[in-house]
Amino acid sequence: MPASQPQCTPVTRPGVCLLSNALLDRLAYRTLLERELQQQVVAEADFTPSAVWAAMRSRPSLVLVDSDTATTSAIEVVQIVSQLHAAARILIIGGTADPIYLHGWRRCRIHGYVLKSGGLDELRTAIEVVTSGRQYYSEGTRTIVRRSGRQNTGRPLLSQREAELLPLLACGLPLREAAQRMCISYKTADSYRTSLLRKLGLHDRVELARYAIRERIIDP
Repeated sequence: MPASQPQCTPVTRPGVCLLSNALLDRLAYRTLLERELQQQVVAEADFTPSAVWAAMRSRPSLVLVDSDTATTSAIEVVQIVSQLHAAARILIIGGTADPIYLHGWRRCRIHGYVLKSGGLDELRTAIEVVTSGRQYYSEGTRTIVRRSGRQNTGRPLLSQREAELLPLLACGLPLREAAQRMCISYKTADSYRTSLLRKLGLHDRVELARYAIRERIIDP
């Protein structure tokens, strides 16, 4: 009787899931990743929750999230990814190192933040570092973006919108301008401000700024 032949299991290379709200940006990044960085893009989607759910069925090893700032929709996307596939490594491709726009990422489980201005070489490095199990942050962003070990230390629990408004007001932005940046009405922003101050036991913007500096939410 002839000896049985060993069964070979095909090896599949870990894939990348690309998330971006803009179709043209997704097309550009797919081309860049596949042609220049030799990465296999197995799924892509905009920030619609149903689209993210469908994309995550591919079980990617790396999820790239293209978002210039820590918008509410981008944060929700990262949280969905974390819930659906805890083993996935998450790398944010962002457009700014301005603390005002980055603190929202602290509420997410991410493994890196790379600036678009760093170019192709830095993106390549960031992908290699993150997929190896380490973390990568562009220069000047680590202390802003990285989650500290100070979660659940008695700090009042703020809603997502209140937490988003806090650094904007603490940095001195007028409430109307903060509302515009958050894409909400002035009346809604005023309601969040009132709730925010009440939860923190503060009375005015000066006290809010001191609190934000003390808690390292903004830089002095």
